[in-house]
Amino acid sequence: MASAESPSSNAKQSSRNVQHVILGTLRFQTWYQSIYPEDLVSKDTDTLYVCRWCFRYACDVNTHAGHIKVCQHRTAPPGTKLYDQGGYSVWEVDGANHKLFGQNLSLFAKLFLDHKSVFFDVVSFLYYILVFADPNDPDGSYHILGFFSKEKLSWDANNLACILVFPPYQHKQLGKLLMGVSYKISGWERDPSLIGGPERPLSEMGGRSYGRFWEERMARYLVSLQASNANANSTGEPEDVKTQKSTSTKASARKKHPHELMTVQEIGLATGMLTEDVITSLRGLGVFEPATPSKTRKKPHAGSGSGSGESEAIVIRRSKVLEWAKTRNVNLRDPVRGDSFCLSPLEVRTMESPGSDDDD
Repeated sequence: MASAESPSSNAKQSSRNVQHVILGTLRFQTWYQSIYPEDLVSKDTDTLYVCRWCFRYACDVNTHAGHIKVCQHRTAPPGTKLYDQGGYSVWEVDGANHKLFGQNLSLFAKLFLDHKSVFFDVVSFLYYILVFADPNDPDGSYHILGFFSKEKLSWDANNLACILVFPPYQHKQLGKLLMGVSYKISGWERDPSLIGGPERPLSEMGGRSYGRFWEERMARYLVSLQASNANANSTGEPEDVKTQKSTSTKASARKKHPHELMTVQEIGLATGMLTEDVITSLRGLGVFEPATPSKTRKKPHAGSGSGSGESEAIVIRRSKVLEWAKTRNVNLRDPVRGDSFCLSPLEVRTMESPGSDDDD
C-alpha cells in the first residue's frame, strides 16, 4: 500500500521517465517512473501536461489546451458525490463505468507512488476522489486533490488499496480525511463480525501515516467512551456494573471513577480497527499502565478470545489521553463528520449510471 506523503530525497533521485507535470496551473516535480505508453510519452519527457479533471495527458501544450476546452468532466467530477463538507467533497467513481478515468488517474498516481501496480485492470476497483470547490470562485470550477482506491471484493476485507494526496496539497490533514472516509465506508459495508484495514504490507511512509491516524482515532474513541461513562454515572442511572454502590456510608463517601472493562477485540469492533492495529495504536499512545488486581476481574464475553491463557489487563486514564493530545497539539475532533455524507455506499451502487467515459 502506498502512502500520501512525500518520499526521501534519495527516493526522488530514482530514474524517472517524466521529470515534471503540469496539473491545471501547477507545475511540480515527479518522484517515480510511470508506465505511460512510450509512443505517447517518451522516456526523457521534461514536462507532461495533465488535465486536472480527467487526467488525460499530453506532451504538447496545444494538444492539452484543445482537450481542456472540451473535457466532459470540466463542470463536475465523474461518479457520485458521497461526502460534502466545507468545500471539500468525496466522490465515488466505479472503475467499470469510468475505465479511462481510472486508468489515467492510476498512471498519474504512479508518478508519486513507489509500489502501485494496478494501472489498466480498473474494473474491479472503486476510486474515491477528494475534490475542493471554492464557493467564491465565479467560474464554479473544482480541483481534485487526491484519492484512495479499494477493491470491490477483497478476501482480506481491506478497506483501502492505495492512497495519495497530490504533492501540492500535502501536509494539510487531507490524508486523515481520506483514511477516515475509508473506515466510515467499510463500517457501512462490512459484516459486523469482519474487520478490515489498509492493504498490507504497508510501505514505510504508509506505516507512519497510518500509525498517526490510528493513534488519533484511538485517542478520540477512548476520550468519548470515558466521557459518556462519566456522564452516565453522574445521572445516577446504573446502566451496568461499571461501578458498584456500597452499603457502607463511609465507603459511599469515597467517589469512585467510572470505568469500562473491554477487550482489545471489543475496541476493534467499536472502532472498525483490526486487533493488531488497536494494539499498535495503544502502544503508540503510551498512556496505559498495568491494572491493579481489583480491576482485572473477568468479564464474560462470547467470542472475546480463544479462551486459552489470560490476557494482560491494562488501565487507560482519560487524563493521560488528553495530556497526550495536548503535548502533541492533536485536535481530537473527528475529521469526518457523519452528517456530511450525502448517500451511503449502498445507495450509490444503485444510483450511479452504467455509462462510460471511454468515448469522450
